[in-house]
Formats: sequence, C-alpha cells, structure tokens
Amino acid sequence: MPEYLINQERFEVKLTPLEKLASLRWKVSVPLSAIKGATVDAGAVPAQLGLRIPGTGFPGLIAAGTFLKQRDKQFVFWSVGDSVVVVELSGQKFRRLILGTKIPHELEQKINSAIRN
Repeated sequence: MPEYLINQERFEVKLTPLEKLASLRWKVSVPLSAIKGATVDAGAVPAQLGLRIPGTGFPGLIAAGTFLKQRDKQFVFWSVGDSVVVVELSGQKFRRLILGTKIPHELEQKINSAIRN
C-alpha cells in the first residue's frame, strides 16, 4: 500500500517499486494549496472509474494509475480490502486522487487539517 506523506507545503503519494510499475507513475505530489478537501467515499472504487490510461486494473482486486472520466483525469491507487479517500484538487494535472487505505478517517482528517493550517 502506498505511503501518504504530508509536510507543510505538499501532499505526496509515495509508491513502492511494484506500485510504480502497476500505476506507471513514479511520483504523485501536489501542493496543499491545490487540495480542496478529502472525503471518505465507500462507493468510489472500483465502480465507475472511467477509462484507464495508463495503469493496471483487475475488477474487484486492484485499480492503479491514471483514469479518465468525463474529461477529468484522476490518479487511483486502490486494492482489495482498502477503504477509499477521495482528494479533490484544483489547478492540477489530476482533478482528484482516489486513494486506498486501511485508515480512511484518519487520512481524511490529516489531509483536511493540513489544508486548513
């Protein structure tokens, strides 16, 4: 599972080498100022992610990479057993980040606290 890092200026999705291969991305990092908010969303994955370009997807098991839905790009990293946190962005390459985690409410709270400060 990716590691999610927050510092004073940025939110970063730190991927392992295997996760980089699955998502075909080396790094995902956005400024905190571009984050509109984070919410826990049980229905975000795997339903209706859109067209995968590029990445890895096996329905019900894993969704990793860039997905295009209604002209919006979203970065997704989710695997079976994970809950979903959706991070809405503005002015970035991705419109949103859809992130799998075992601690969804904690991640949601950390992101929302960081953007308020």
